[in-house]
Amino acid sequence: MDNVKKIEKWKYKNNGLKSFKNDDEEFKELSETIDSANKDDLREIFDNGLEARYEQYKNYLYGYNLFLFRDLERHIKDSVNCLIIDAYIPSITNTNLLLERALKLALIQFEVGTVVDYNDEEIIKKYLQADKKYAGKSMDRNIQTCKKHKILNEEEANELTKYKLKFRDGFSHFTPVHVLGGEESLISIPLGQPDADFEKKLKMPSYQSMQVIHFAIKNAENHLAYVLDIVNHLQHKVLEQFSKK
Repeated sequence: MDNVKKIEKWKYKNNGLKSFKNDDEEFKELSETIDSANKDDLREIFDNGLEARYEQYKNYLYGYNLFLFRDLERHIKDSVNCLIIDAYIPSITNTNLLLERALKLALIQFEVGTVVDYNDEEIIKKYLQADKKYAGKSMDRNIQTCKKHKILNEEEANELTKYKLKFRDGFSHFTPVHVLGGEESLISIPLGQPDADFEKKLKMPSYQSMQVIHFAIKNAENHLAYVLDIVNHLQHKVLEQFSKK
């Protein structure tokens, strides 16, 4: 065992600009140039976003009443901010988080049976127990539990399950076959392509990445609008179930 060579862990993880010494004047000059260029790029991104896209997306910032799920406000804002700066894939992945969290909140609220009261130790205890029960459950399982408690009907549960496969699984696990399933080609392909292996090349990761990016550009806003409608529906269904208890 003593002769076994020890495996070096993450051998190259720090192989960046750290090859320069901190007191290296060349590095200082280079880093200042890079920082200045990056700041200029960011200013342009943010300024252009506010000028060109704020009006398009601003209603998502205040157009929904989160009377039960107030802690989702920050996630909504993050998704909108991503849309404003043209960060469409981050917007979709954050909106997926929003949907998954909303399902868990619906089940937590249903389990407790009342809105939170921070002056009531018994209610707080129930919330903590419900959160522990549902926080680690998969989205598929929580969809089925929502159906069981009539927060979702069967058609709604089936729709969300299919939607999850395309948007949540497709983007979180980066599975282009899920994202692009049923979609027409989103990138123009020149006619008369002479390469006999062209169809094979279309399946290459780089081309699929381009397709997913174009899909995100076309669908990120609709995805957010759809999820916010689901959030609103879940809030009202939980209240509806409260009244039946």
